[in-house]
Amino acid sequence: MNRRLKEKYLKIFVPLGIGLIFILLIWLGYKLIFNHKLSFLEKIDKSVYADINYDAIYGIHLNFKGSINLSSEYRDVKLVLANGKDEVEIPIEVSNKDDGISFVTSNLINKGINLEYLPIGTYYLLIKATTTEKNKDVVKYFSVTNKTDYDDLEYYTLSKDGKNNKIDIEWNTYEECPTLRFTIKEEALPSDVYDITIDPGHGGVDVGAIGSLDGFEYHESNLNLKVGLALKKILEERGYKVAITRTEDKNIEIYDEGGSAVLANETKSKFNFAIHHNSFDYQTDELNGLEVYVASDIEFDFANLLIENILSEANTQISPKEIYQTVPGIYQRYFSEEDILDDEVQPSNKTTSMIYYYNIRELGGISTHSTNDGRYKDINGYPANPYNKANVTTEPYLLELGYVNNESNLRNIVGNEEKYALGIANALKKYLETEY
Repeated sequence: MNRRLKEKYLKIFVPLGIGLIFILLIWLGYKLIFNHKLSFLEKIDKSVYADINYDAIYGIHLNFKGSINLSSEYRDVKLVLANGKDEVEIPIEVSNKDDGISFVTSNLINKGINLEYLPIGTYYLLIKATTTEKNKDVVKYFSVTNKTDYDDLEYYTLSKDGKNNKIDIEWNTYEECPTLRFTIKEEALPSDVYDITIDPGHGGVDVGAIGSLDGFEYHESNLNLKVGLALKKILEERGYKVAITRTEDKNIEIYDEGGSAVLANETKSKFNFAIHHNSFDYQTDELNGLEVYVASDIEFDFANLLIENILSEANTQISPKEIYQTVPGIYQRYFSEEDILDDEVQPSNKTTSMIYYYNIRELGGISTHSTNDGRYKDINGYPANPYNKANVTTEPYLLELGYVNNESNLRNIVGNEEKYALGIANALKKYLETEY
């Protein structure tokens, strides 16, 4: 082989060889690091696994229910997110049964694992328990299996200082050991993902309640819209990405794309505020003031903050209405037996433990026992709620800000819409500060 040909081959193959060696070194380094990070999974006790039979994200919280067949010799049972170096302990409620231990992160749907504060990194959900072996305390870890009807979960944190985290919660295996992996990394919101949704009720030909003041007629739909737009502006100024069901006086179809029962979940919003104003069917000055309607099985911390801050900013008062009242200012209207008998489809799939208002019940999926599975389409034209069985949903609130046919209420509402909006925004700020 002549010299010129040798030089030609050297110019081709030497850089290629160096490149292949470089790629190999990167691959070996990755394998070493990755295997080192996962080596702690090899220490997991594989004699038994915890069964996760329920998982749901409601607002900013994730809840699990499950069980593990551990003997009574085990104690101090905990749920942890671990990666071999760091652990995030998750509070759980534990109960002993004949066939082992059952656990739940919370029996309240808006409590449990706060996804907003999880640290960046990769973690695995494990059961941690202590037993005694040869007169010594031994800590053991057990992995989890998926016994739910759902697969992987995805969550984007609320915008904070212009940043968001993405959390991928994936059922996986490591050397045939089933795992649930949490991958938390900083990632900007996709164009179709939002933080908060606002639903100004009624609109178009559906004007809602009507009130009169100083010779002028006021429609609830317009008052709702003014508060909704004011709230959107305040929240956006505070850095949130906000969706709204309408920005003008028009009809909104409840279950269509962008509708009031689906937009919050279409946009993966964490909170939905349905803005309404109330009325009564008879003349009285006794009914007035603010009413906050909430889902069943929730903690009232946020609802109480909504009341406190709206009262403070808008200079109003809570309603004295007692029917459906749970605590002053907070209401939970459930289906009555009569409501169920009057259902347009029989046998009804509703129960007296379900919330009556669709803009709470239908927005929470399985967490709030959504009922619209499509059974009404041929009767009243309502298509099925596409999020009827969803286990990742918004946390909805229905705000009745006052009675438009109570003169003193209406006088306080008209021209004061921004103050009501500010009360809602401030309540959210304080709630998130306490949750962080």
